[in-house]
Amino acid sequence: MKIKMDFVSNSSSTSFVYIAKEMLSKGDFLEAAGVAKDSPVAPLFEDMFRQLRSSIESGTTLGSVEEVDALTGRHDFTPEVLERMRHALKQGKTVTTGKLSSEECLAESVLCMEIFEIESEGFYLNAYDNYW
Repeated sequence: MKIKMDFVSNSSSTSFVYIAKEMLSKGDFLEAAGVAKDSPVAPLFEDMFRQLRSSIESGTTLGSVEEVDALTGRHDFTPEVLERMRHALKQGKTVTTGKLSSEECLAESVLCMEIFEIESEGFYLNAYDNYW
C-alpha cells in the first residue's frame, strides 16, 4: 500500500477508481494493505474495507473507453491512471469510479485525508491524485 501526502483543499470528498475482475474481498484488501487479521489496527482497516466496498457498489461502472476519455482534463485522475483504466476495459476488467466522504465514519475520513494507491494481483485501487 502506498500513501502520499499532497495538496490540501477545502473539499470533503475524494474520488477513486477500482479496477478488477471481481468485487473487493476483505481478505484481499487486508493482504494488499499489509495488515494481519490479528493486528491492533485490523479493526480500522476492516472498517475501511467496508466503506470502500460500499462505495464501489454504489459507484459508477465505466463501460467504454469513451467514458474514460470524458474524464480527461479533470483533477480526479492522472493521465497514467486514465490510461490504466482504458487498458483494463480492453482486458475485460470492471472499472468503477466512486467517491469517499470525510463527513462519514472515521475509517472513511481517514481514506479521504490520505491519498492512496493499493495494487495487488487481484485489484487496483487509486485515490492518488485527489484533494481533501
